[in-house]
Amino acid sequence: MEQQPIRSLIAAAVAAALAGTLLAGCEKRTTTVDTPAGRTTATTVEPNRSVTQTMSRAGDAAGDAAITAKVKTALLADPDVKALQIDVDTHDGVVTLNGTADGRDNVEKAVQIAKGVDGVKSVENRMTVKTSG
Repeated sequence: MEQQPIRSLIAAAVAAALAGTLLAGCEKRTTTVDTPAGRTTATTVEPNRSVTQTMSRAGDAAGDAAITAKVKTALLADPDVKALQIDVDTHDGVVTLNGTADGRDNVEKAVQIAKGVDGVKSVENRMTVKTSG
């Protein structure tokens, strides 16, 4: 039995289902305007509010991931901050730093570096200082 026609049929079915899902989340608006040249009708398809909100949340997540990457890169560029010991999380532009540092100065330096990254609204410091022993 040939696999290629079956795969093509499955791909077409998935594409049709996806298109239907996307269109179900849209609103169709028809506008009619009387002009001196006659009546003009225009139809527009716009995403409804829930689709727009979902798209916005996806954009926010992508923005947060970019901020996380920029903060981590900035931390890695500093020779005093041991960035591999610091976990960086971002939610709605708020960066949370978790991990350990060799001293209080390095903790503060990591916080200042994170605050200096474009897009960071604030920094929540959950880092701890290593104790010797």
